[in-house]
Amino acid sequence: MNTVNNHTAIGKPAGRVLIAPRAIASIAAAAALQTDGVAGLTDPQGPPFVLPPGEARCGVDVHVHQNDLAVDVHLIVQTGRPIADVAHAAQSAVRAALSFTLDLPEPTVNIRVQGVGGR
Repeated sequence: MNTVNNHTAIGKPAGRVLIAPRAIASIAAAAALQTDGVAGLTDPQGPPFVLPPGEARCGVDVHVHQNDLAVDVHLIVQTGRPIADVAHAAQSAVRAALSFTLDLPEPTVNIRVQGVGGR
C-alpha cells in the first residue's frame, strides 16, 4: 500500500485500487460505533465530546506507511462499562471491518479512550 494523491493505493495482481483516507476513516468509525459500550467517537484535537454520527470519521486518524495501514480511533466509552473490554471489542470490530472491506490481512488498530460518558 502507498499513498497516491492523498489516496491509499492497494496493489493487487490485476491492478491497483485507490481508496481515500476519508473512506477508510468512515469504515473504521462505523465499526467502532456499532460496538457495544461505545458512546461515540471524539475529535482528538478538541475536548472529549461525542461527535454527531455524520462526523464520526473525524475521530479516526488514518496512517499509511509503505505497505502498512494503521488507524487511531478516538472514542468515548459509555459510563459504567468496563473500559478495557469496550476498547478491546472496538479494536476487534474495526480490525475485522477494515480487513474484510479492504482485503488486508491485519491492519493496525489503536484505540484511544478519550473519556467516559454519553448514552
